[in-house]
Order: sequence, then structure tokens, then C-alpha cells
Amino acid sequence: MEKILVADDDRVVLYTLSKGLREAGYEVTEARDGLKALALCQTESPALALLDIRMPGLDGLELARRLRRETKVPFMFFSAYNDENYVKRAVAEGALGYLVKPLKLKEILPTLRTALARAQDIDGLQGALQNNRTIATAVGMLMKSEGFDQETALEHLRQLARDRRHKLEDEALALVSGTGTAR
Repeated sequence: MEKILVADDDRVVLYTLSKGLREAGYEVTEARDGLKALALCQTESPALALLDIRMPGLDGLELARRLRRETKVPFMFFSAYNDENYVKRAVAEGALGYLVKPLKLKEILPTLRTALARAQDIDGLQGALQNNRTIATAVGMLMKSEGFDQETALEHLRQLARDRRHKLEDEALALVSGTGTAR
């Protein structure tokens, strides 16, 4: 059973969403503010954190920054704000999704499942990166040449391998040896 943290200062939303997720088979941890959410992510390492944008303590965007720096917990946002600026900021922080309230559980479950699968892919790729020098070197090269952060560089390398129907290690080796291209 996958554990999900739900963080929202609105008690009704928190209760309703948490109840629905439990009924859908997830273990749910709740937080009513950003500081408690951060502490729970640090101690319980949920598979995914669902974060409201505006919360007391730490707002969702600052919480996301802290989660990226201090934990490996992936996150997505849900908010009453459908403002393009919030969406852009959420993407820049590394969100796996952005849902707009009011939330209907039936409609968000596919997005939630997709985010969980994506988080597992990213975690697996980061593990491969740590264990494979060629991939790590290729990622470093992409970071320098393209100005990517590590996660974006790894995803770019992965997409290149997928597009060219190569194994990730083979694509990395081609890039490192100079026989492949970053585009």
C-alpha cells in the first residue's frame, strides 16, 4: 500500500480528499501546514506528497523547494488557483502534476497513479545514475552544455535513448565518446 501525504489547511478538503484516497487503497498521512508536512516527509518518506499552494508555516512552493533539497519525496500540487504563474512556478519546482480545486477523486486518481509511476521512474533513473559512471558523465556533460539541472539532464538523456531506441547506457556511451549528439 503506497503512502501519500496530503497537505492542506482547509479541514474539509483535507478530510474529504484523505478519506477518498484511503477508500481507493492508499495509506494517507495528513498535514494542515507546510512545516508539519515537511516534518512528516522527512520522517515517513511517503511515495508522493499532495500539496496545497497556500498554507500557513511554509507555502506549497517553499515546501516543494525544501522537499527537493532535503528529501526524495516527489510531489504534486492542488490549488484553487488556476493562475498560469502558479503553474509555471510549480513546474519549475519539479512538480509531477497540478490539480485545480474543487477536486473529484474519480477524476484525480488517474493523475495520481501517473505521478506515482513517474516518481518511481525518476527514482530508478537516479539510482542508475549513481551506479553508472558513463551515465553520470553524460548527464554532467548535458548539464554543462545545455544548462540543465541534473534531473532535466537525466530525463533528456532518457528521452534521447527512447527516441533512438537505444539503451540508456548505450546512449550515454555515445555522448561521452563523441559519437552521439545531445539533440
